[in-house]
Amino acid sequence: MKSKLTDVRRLMDDSVFEDEKFTEQHKRQVLNRITKEERKADWLPRSLSVVFSLVLIVSVAYLLNGILNENPVQQGNPDGAEQQTPQQEPSESLVPPVLENPEADEETEVTPNEEENETAADGVFELTPEELAAYENFSADFDTAHLKDLDPINVAKLYVWAGYNQNYEVEYELLTDREESIMWDKEYHLSIPAEHRGKPEEEVKFFRNIDSGEFRSIEESRGVITFRHADGPEGKASMNMIQNEDGVWQVGFMALQ
Repeated sequence: MKSKLTDVRRLMDDSVFEDEKFTEQHKRQVLNRITKEERKADWLPRSLSVVFSLVLIVSVAYLLNGILNENPVQQGNPDGAEQQTPQQEPSESLVPPVLENPEADEETEVTPNEEENETAADGVFELTPEELAAYENFSADFDTAHLKDLDPINVAKLYVWAGYNQNYEVEYELLTDREESIMWDKEYHLSIPAEHRGKPEEEVKFFRNIDSGEFRSIEESRGVITFRHADGPEGKASMNMIQNEDGVWQVGFMALQ
């Protein structure tokens, strides 16, 4: 048996396979060929996977872009609903309206100073624009011509107004200038101590209803204003009024009767 195998080996060595051997190089060549075949077999599915992924990403991005363009999300609205900006109404102007005839108003209207405007703020009574203009103009030069168009009640209100604001010079000038009715001079009037005068807030409270008082003429140049200063039968008072030689009504000395 051994001799037969030896003969076969010898015959093969003498054949075409005499010098052929399966070396390491042959192994590497076979492995390279197998690897190349496997790579060729995997190339197509991998390429298809990459292409499909790119197409999917582009489609999703295009879809999201279309949704955002159609329904823009407003800030502060998580639902993405459109918010309509409400029309703003024009704010009210802080500039006072322009008078139709400002030049005429500047000539006739006289604005009282802040100190003498406190009477109206107390809610007792208020001077009308005509009364206030007459008061300011009269205070400037004590010309009774500024009082000519005022009735006795108007003049009485100016007298109370001057006393309330402790403008005792104007208060004295509103008293009658008829010589036979003058009882003391201005110097004495201005020197009367404060403790001998009524408190301004009490005085103006006492005369709070004089605006609705009733004037009654007693003589040709004399009269009284009757008004109520308190409730009850004792709540009536009268203010003495005298008309001067120019026909202007003034307050009489010892005004209250």
